[in-house]
Amino acid sequence: MKAFLIFLLFSISIITFSQEVLLGQDVKPDTLRPVFGPNLRHFAYGYLGIGVPVPFSGTGNYVMPGVSSTLSFGIRYKRRLSNTFALGLDLGMNFSGFRIKQDAGKTVPDKEINRKEKFQVNTSVGSAYFRINAGRRGNYMGNYLDLGAFGGWNMAKKHKTVNDNTNGEKVKVITGKLSYIENFSYGVLGRIGINRYTITARYRLSDIFTPSYSIPELPRLTIGVEVGLLKE
Repeated sequence: MKAFLIFLLFSISIITFSQEVLLGQDVKPDTLRPVFGPNLRHFAYGYLGIGVPVPFSGTGNYVMPGVSSTLSFGIRYKRRLSNTFALGLDLGMNFSGFRIKQDAGKTVPDKEINRKEKFQVNTSVGSAYFRINAGRRGNYMGNYLDLGAFGGWNMAKKHKTVNDNTNGEKVKVITGKLSYIENFSYGVLGRIGINRYTITARYRLSDIFTPSYSIPELPRLTIGVEVGLLKE
């Protein structure tokens, strides 16, 4: 313990004296080049987004378009390689709600007709991307194309129904920790950006439902928009 305290005091003294020496130096302002900014070496910013699933014939056609959506938020980091190319990472959350059609042909997840019904899948997701910048610009985002891949953990998996009983009361039933929804998801992504505004596309390669249940898949493609939380 005594040796550790001596080492700690020694380390603090070195850091303190080092800071004093640095503060005493006459550093010319023109030698300090900024490295953090929208078009500089490093940049990080928050984002908010909304997307809608796009059903295809035979895949997710039991999902109600328009009222099904994905809300997302997170933080994104970009490392500039050149004026044209950059690499990046982001970490965020996706909240996906898939409203299910209630008609005579309903089979997912069962044949029971409800007033409202949906799957809710909340995913903690990370992604890596390669950015191609277009055009000349100063220290701002400009125009760009992102291509990348994502993966995530489906941390909340719920099935929700809403009905009215004979007394006119609303009855809401929520079933969580669904065994027939996979724990993880992954896929590819693309983004077209103009400064803080971005058009996004995400295609899920993994299945949402476990194969043993033989449930038709939810839509794999999600199209949306994002806004970056930064000054233009």
